[in-house]
Amino acid sequence: MTESNIPGKIRFYGSEVAELFTLELQESLNGVLRKNFISNPEDQNVGFVSASVDGRPWTGTMWTRDAGVFLRELVHYGYLEKACLVAACLIRMVRVGEDGYYTFPERFDLGQPASGSELDGTAAIVIGMVLLWQRLPVGHPSKEQIYSFLHRSDSALFYIDKVLKSSPLIPGSGEFGGGMAAHGLYMNVVQNNLVCFALLAAAEMEKAAGDQQTAAMHTSNANTLSENIAKYLVDQDGSWIWCVDPVTLEADDEILNHPINKGFGGINGPACMSCDVLGFDSLAAGNSITKMCVKTFEKLYSFPVRKQQFEKYGLWSQFDLWAHGMLTGPSYGQGYAIQTMLLLDYLEMADRALAYLVKATYQPPDAFPLDRESPYWLYERYLSPDAAGIWDWDQGCGALNLVCVAEPLKIGRLIMGVDDTKPDRVTIIPRVPPSWQGFEAENWLLRTGIGTVRADISYTKDRFKLKVLDGGRIDNLVLELGTAGNRTTFEVRDVSMAEESTMHS
Repeated sequence: MTESNIPGKIRFYGSEVAELFTLELQESLNGVLRKNFISNPEDQNVGFVSASVDGRPWTGTMWTRDAGVFLRELVHYGYLEKACLVAACLIRMVRVGEDGYYTFPERFDLGQPASGSELDGTAAIVIGMVLLWQRLPVGHPSKEQIYSFLHRSDSALFYIDKVLKSSPLIPGSGEFGGGMAAHGLYMNVVQNNLVCFALLAAAEMEKAAGDQQTAAMHTSNANTLSENIAKYLVDQDGSWIWCVDPVTLEADDEILNHPINKGFGGINGPACMSCDVLGFDSLAAGNSITKMCVKTFEKLYSFPVRKQQFEKYGLWSQFDLWAHGMLTGPSYGQGYAIQTMLLLDYLEMADRALAYLVKATYQPPDAFPLDRESPYWLYERYLSPDAAGIWDWDQGCGALNLVCVAEPLKIGRLIMGVDDTKPDRVTIIPRVPPSWQGFEAENWLLRTGIGTVRADISYTKDRFKLKVLDGGRIDNLVLELGTAGNRTTFEVRDVSMAEESTMHS
C-alpha cells in the first residue's frame, strides 16, 4: 500500500507553452488548497471547498458539480487524505430530499446542509467517491463511510432506480438542466450521460465489494438510460439535444435558442466525461456515444464566429451568441473542447487550443484586467482581444474559480494518458501535443489489480520509462502509442522495482 498524503506531480516540457502549463496547473492547485479549501480539522466546516475566493461571486459556497470534479482530481493527483475530507464534508452536508433520497443541491452555503435536484453535481460526486473508494486501503474509515453512503437504500443511486421505473430519463435542474436562464426540471443530455457513467462506476464498486445483485441493478439501469438517451436526446442530424421537457419529452425551442444555451460548449460534456469511467481510449475507439459526440463537436466548430476565433487565436467560444461569441473559459468552453480534442486524437487542434489557454492565463488582454495574486492562476472568463470595446468586462468568479482549476488539471492527466479505470491493467496513452516534447510525472498514484502503487513516469517521442516505487508492483502495464486506428501496443506483466523502458519510433 502507498502513503495516502503524498501528491503526484507532472512536468511538461519542450516548449514555452508546455513549461507555462506546468506552472499554471501547480500554482492554481496550490492556490485552491490554500484559499478555497478548509483543511483545519478543528473547523466544523473542514473539507468545504469554496467556488471562488476574495469576496467574488459565490465565495463561501460549494457548488456540487465543482466539488465533484475537484474530488476526482484530488484522487487522481494522489491527495487522498484531502479527498477524504471533501467526501466527508459532502456526506455531512447533504440532506434527504422531498422524495426521501440523498440527492445534492446546486450548491451548499457554508455551514448550511441541503438537498436538491442537481443531477450533474450528484453524479460527479458519486464518481469522485467511487474513485476514492477504489484507491483507499481496506479498513480505512473513509472507505467504509463512502460505501455505506452510496450503498444505502436511500442513496442517490437508488433514487435513480426509482425514477427509471416510471420515466425514461432523469429530470434535473441547474445550469446543466434547462440552463442558467431556465428554472425547474429538465431532462438534460449532460446530466443523463453523467448519471449513466455514475451508475457504471457504482456497479464496479459493488462488484468489488461482493454485492453482485446491486451491481447488476446499476448496470441494468445504466443500459436502460443509455438507450433512452439515444432515443430522446439525439437530434435528426445526429448531434446531442441539450434538453427536453420532462412531461412531453420534446425539445423547447425557446429554451434551446436562449443566448446562454445556444451553442453552449458544455454540451461537449458527454464526450469528455466518458473517460472518467469508460477509459481514456473509449471515445477514440468508438463507444456507444462517439458518433453523437463527434457530430456535436463538429456542429459547434462550424458556427462562423467560433471557427473564426479558433482559427485566429485558438479560442473555442463557450457560447454562440452570449458575449458575441468571444468568451470562453477553462471549464465548459475551452476546457471541455480540449478534453474532447485529446480523447478523439485531434492533437493538432488540441495543440492550438492549449496554446491559447496557457498564454491567455499568463497574460490576459490588457482590456480585461484581473485581481489575482499570481499570473499563473487560472480564472473564469477568458475574452478574445476582439471583444475589447464591445463587451462590458466583469471578471465574474475570477481567479481560482474551482471548476476552472479542476478541468485543466484533468487536461494535464489526459495529455499524460495514465488510465487506471480498468482493475485488470494500467494503460498509458500519451497524447502529447505535436509542439511539445514530453512529460515527467513523479510519485504518480496508480490503481492496479493488486492494490495501489506509486510510480515515476516519463515520456518523450522516442522513449517511455516507468519506475515503480517503494516495493510496489503493477501486474499488467499496457502502453498505447499512436492515434486511433493506428496504435502500437506494448504490454509488460509484473512490473516491479526495476525500471522499464520501451523504445519506439
